[in-house]
Amino acid sequence: MKGLLFDIKRYAVNDGPGIRTTAFLKGCPLRCRWCHNPESQNAKPETMPIKRKLGDQVFDDVQTVGYEIDSDELVERLARDFIFFDESGGGVTFSGGEPLLQAEFLVDCLGKCVARSIQTCVDTAAAVRTPLMDEIIRLTDIFLLDVKTADKAKFSEYVGHGFDVFLENLKLITERARRIIIRIPVIPSFNDDEQSVKDIIALLRKYPKITEVSLLPFHRIGNDKYRRLGRKWLMGDIKSLSPEKLAPIEQLFEKEGFQIFST
Repeated sequence: MKGLLFDIKRYAVNDGPGIRTTAFLKGCPLRCRWCHNPESQNAKPETMPIKRKLGDQVFDDVQTVGYEIDSDELVERLARDFIFFDESGGGVTFSGGEPLLQAEFLVDCLGKCVARSIQTCVDTAAAVRTPLMDEIIRLTDIFLLDVKTADKAKFSEYVGHGFDVFLENLKLITERARRIIIRIPVIPSFNDDEQSVKDIIALLRKYPKITEVSLLPFHRIGNDKYRRLGRKWLMGDIKSLSPEKLAPIEQLFEKEGFQIFST
């Protein structure tokens, strides 16, 4: 079975516990204003201008983003790092884009990883409804589950459609998954104020199985990619979030008994 990828990252340490190899599946139904991988959003290959350096010379070139790959070939490439997974408690992470958009391909890859005793992780915003969700949960050791806001109106304005689907999947995953790490992108003027944080905490409190939270501070890394794709960067001049500004938010979660997951 073939799927559409846009990158594979080896020795990843920010995509779950331990050393991991992350497969980035292309295509996402959401359009988060702060997305730092806008090239992941379209569910088809696309081109993006880049600068290449040859010696002291810099020249313009065009990069194709997105390529088809067979599940057997992908898992074979991922399994090459098994020794690092085994020694560090890591494994393979399927990210995106949104991996649930390619649910059949995801299930195929997960099953083949499980057959090789490779720890599996799925990084998802969970705003896609799929009849294969039960099977994905069964084959996944760890979910990195994005929670962007508890406010449906804010979700619609800044992220896109799918808030109700996200809530359905949040409930299903927390009921059945083996381990869940909630990932919260902390975005200035969106969810970094105290009330927004408390609303997210109240949402997570409904699910006692959720104990681990990872906070992802806003950064401007994706700014240049929007320019190269001919798209507008919607975050304006908002500055990257400093560790000092993140600390009080961490404290709010810790006060409520959540463990801050950090890599």
